Amino acid sequence: MCTLTVVTGDGTYRMAMNRDEMITRGVGAPPEMREFDGTRVIYPGDGDGGTWIAANEYGIAFALLNWNDIAPPGKVAKSRSRGRVIPALIDSRSLSDLHAVFGVSNFKGMMPFRLVGVFPSQQEIWEWCWDSTQLEFRVNEWKSRHWFSSSLSDKRAESLRGAACRAARHESDAGSVSWLRRLHASHVAGPGPFSLCVHREDVRTLSYTEVACTPSTVTVEHFRASPCSLRSSHLIQTQRLVNADSPHCEVGSCPEI
Repeated sequence: MCTLTVVTGDGTYRMAMNRDEMITRGVGAPPEMREFDGTRVIYPGDGDGGTWIAANEYGIAFALLNWNDIAPPGKVAKSRSRGRVIPALIDSRSLSDLHAVFGVSNFKGMMPFRLVGVFPSQQEIWEWCWDSTQLEFRVNEWKSRHWFSSSLSDKRAESLRGAACRAARHESDAGSVSWLRRLHASHVAGPGPFSLCVHREDVRTLSYTEVACTPSTVTVEHFRASPCSLRSSHLIQTQRLVNADSPHCEVGSCPEI
């Protein structure tokens, strides 16, 4: 239950994601810098050892959305959290590394999901779809795009939120940071279950996360509340690390206004 946007540039990108979740699950843990097998990574936590979005020092980022409209073939017994997918992959330093990991990965026991991976070195956006029994993939061009998920209907979310996103493309500042945050905070066709910023009785957009990649740095900014409440006076937690191809930048974390 999420909305994901990727805005691409010339060797750069910005990824933004609303995390729509049961209110009872809480906002999760703020982003932390970690190291897996010698690769530094940043991601927020879901409280169960997993995450829905992450980036590493090589500029690779992943985001995971529940795949609600697919009917799993046969009866599926959920025994593993989908949130564990990204931590198992985020130490990959290249597409070839990732393919090797996928070759030995086992997602059995996980409910259907869609995984989006952004690879600035290749200027490709990959998408993997797991239907609970098999994994398929597609390669997307290096173009800005959106993904939508809703426990009520992925198709309905794509129709309504997609229309709002298409309309927003004509705004004068389309593609900018302020435009991206305004879009993810919008209540077109709402506020309600199918607005980009979700408001349901038991489900809300609990947080907003951005990943920004340039040739020198990878930055993750995270706001632990509904994005419609984000104002210039609110504190956004920021974690920043050096792009592995640019060793002259400092590694650090800092709060930003």
